[in-house]
Amino acid sequence: MLRFLILPLWFHIAFGPAIFAQESSLFIPRNVLRAYEKGTRSWDGRPGPKYWQNRAAYRIHVGLEPKKRRIKGQATIVYYNQSPDTLRLLRFKLAADRYRKGSLRDDDVNPNDVGEGVRVEQLLLNGQAVPEKERTRRRTFLEVNIRQKPLLPGDSVRVQVEWSYTLPSDKRATRECVCDPTTFFVPYWYPQVAVYDDIRGWAGTPYSGQQEFYHDFADYDVTLTLPKGFMVWATGEWQNAADLLERPYLERFEQAHRSDTVVRIFTEEDLKRGGVFRRASQHVFRYRATNVPDFTFAASDHYNWDATSVVVDSTTGRRTLVSAAYHTSASDFYRVARIAADGIRLMSFWLPGYPFPYPSMTVFNGNDGMEYPMMVNDASVAPADPTNLTIHEVAHTYFPFMMGINEQEYAWMDEGWASFFDLFLTDSLTGSKSSLRGYGLSAGNDFDVPPMVRSSFLRSPAYGIASYSRPQAAYTVLLDQLGYDTFHRCMVEYMNRWKGKHPTPYDFFFTWNETSGQNLNWLWRPWFFEWGYPDVGILQVERDAETDRDIVVVERTGNLPIPVHLRITYADKTSETVHLKADVWKNGERFHSIPCALGKSVSRVELGDRLIPDANHTNNAWKRN
Repeated sequence: MLRFLILPLWFHIAFGPAIFAQESSLFIPRNVLRAYEKGTRSWDGRPGPKYWQNRAAYRIHVGLEPKKRRIKGQATIVYYNQSPDTLRLLRFKLAADRYRKGSLRDDDVNPNDVGEGVRVEQLLLNGQAVPEKERTRRRTFLEVNIRQKPLLPGDSVRVQVEWSYTLPSDKRATRECVCDPTTFFVPYWYPQVAVYDDIRGWAGTPYSGQQEFYHDFADYDVTLTLPKGFMVWATGEWQNAADLLERPYLERFEQAHRSDTVVRIFTEEDLKRGGVFRRASQHVFRYRATNVPDFTFAASDHYNWDATSVVVDSTTGRRTLVSAAYHTSASDFYRVARIAADGIRLMSFWLPGYPFPYPSMTVFNGNDGMEYPMMVNDASVAPADPTNLTIHEVAHTYFPFMMGINEQEYAWMDEGWASFFDLFLTDSLTGSKSSLRGYGLSAGNDFDVPPMVRSSFLRSPAYGIASYSRPQAAYTVLLDQLGYDTFHRCMVEYMNRWKGKHPTPYDFFFTWNETSGQNLNWLWRPWFFEWGYPDVGILQVERDAETDRDIVVVERTGNLPIPVHLRITYADKTSETVHLKADVWKNGERFHSIPCALGKSVSRVELGDRLIPDANHTNNAWKRN
């Protein structure tokens, strides 16, 4: 059951009419409202005085057997209950159970890959084995009943688990890749404690293939063992490069950490000749990462490796190592390290204009277009330009990773931003003039769903429009409305408040209202909460005899507010451009009159711009007969 926010008189008196007016005009689900009432979140968009979130520390040893495609791991997980609640259940995510017989899936998989899913070979809590009767396996979760010894507020539990599973053989498998017999991209591979938060308690949306993820922040210390000749790239920083790389390649690796130019650390030919790695029967890699929401790795015995670095913080001089690992046949990937580094520089100093938070980023030539903390799985798009895809996936570093977005339920809070960034950053890097993701063409159809409908309830194409194209258009309207300086100030404040935390959509809306000094609910409500579409058109051009000027009358026929951009050409061949921000419609106006140059006669009027979504272009031009 949901209801509109109706606050009692005492709240109005205590907190003032301005806050009351802002919050009461947006629909708020009851479970979300309770978080604000309890003080875990604040009406001004800040974390509340009672805000909390749980976290974990993972120490993992994992081996990959390439010939069998077999993952086998051991983990010690310390899970900290920082909530005010006594937990009588522990929920673990087993994403690879998507391939377990009987699991719900959003798309087809190779029948040969369906089997037992994750094999949990040992599970201990605080050193005590968990009997089968206390375990429940459902969808892609493993739930452990701890009612006999519940986890109290402020306490922690030590989990020891051993598991194994077989990677899918299908090269088109969603988000993961057995790219060839000796090349692997491995996400979502370990038992991970699900999020327990102040909004819904235990997160319960399973992994069925379409919706992405929601993770708590954690520290990782991961040791990965592969056969001789394999290189591993992973989330975090490589701890034992000096133990594995021969001196010339180690020097290139170290040089890349300091270099503004791309360094070729090794090539496929180097690997085939041998001499890249020190002699050993196995290669044991160690990576560490702190305060990240996930850990991913990739491996190959024949991929090229390019790397460079880029300054991401002018105050400290901090640099980020940027790598591309790719198959020789991927003819576009020789450019990717440079593209990613240039994109990260723009992200750090322009859009979003916030220092890139991680020490490394690797773009791996896999089978998809998918993001992970410090890792990207990108297919080759040759002969197309790889800039847009590279920028989009790397931009996800901010959303959902630095910001801890629940993209299972509100994918627009990360995909919309990544789409917004890739639009402007790609244009800046390539000199192109891209358009929005085609939202105007799909807007207002019955699959154009308000983004505030939870993403886990949606399927494509509704999921794609609500997650990518409609919010991209909304954020572009927002930038035009606020101007860069105010937009950037709001973005920085939003990130400062919520980095390393879990913002809801309301934390986003309220922060931008408070920081901009404007009540933007006139924009949030139609774009994110309502069914509808954006459309403005030229109703008519009329002559005002009293002022001796033509008047262009623009009509708003759609309910999503957008800017008005007019190119007016006069009979004497002169022209002018008029641009009005979206707030021209903020009070629900249907018509707006624009006076033209005094004493001139209008011969033609054109309405629209490539960065303004408009569902109907048939009413965007007027010509004098």
